[in-house]
Amino acid sequence: MEENPDIGIRLRMLNNAVRRYFERNSEFAKKLDKLTCSNKWIMGYLFDAENEGKDIFQRDLENNFGITRSTVSKVLSLLEKKELIRRESVSHDARLKKIVLTEKSREIGRTMRREHDEMEKKLRNGFSDEEISALCGFLERMMNNIASSETGAAEKEKKSRQKGDN
Repeated sequence: MEENPDIGIRLRMLNNAVRRYFERNSEFAKKLDKLTCSNKWIMGYLFDAENEGKDIFQRDLENNFGITRSTVSKVLSLLEKKELIRRESVSHDARLKKIVLTEKSREIGRTMRREHDEMEKKLRNGFSDEEISALCGFLERMMNNIASSETGAAEKEKKSRQKGDN
């Protein structure tokens, strides 16, 4: 192993390996033709949430996947166009639309859940529960490092614009 490996490259390589695995071996990938890997992860999240009886809204996807409102909106529009989801109004707030799976996507979701569980087993193979917990903690810390640097950059940009307005 390298003495000082580049973490970003390693994470990208792992992401690519997982994507390629699903593209080659997945029944549901064939059924979800022309959806990106990220969109498929979102479908999996929606499937799990529905099975747990949770209502999911656009902001939940933004928060759970760390993606922008406009990106989520585009993804949801694509999923609607492919008849995989519907957006339904809720009685307590007409502005809110919960995301609901269609029967077509539920069938795909069952296959997808099985394949996801198989991939998770492959990823965890050879690691103890303690090592998995430590890895998740390290990854969470890295995500927080990135998020805090993005927040700092956004604040600097805002202050710079305010100075320019004066």
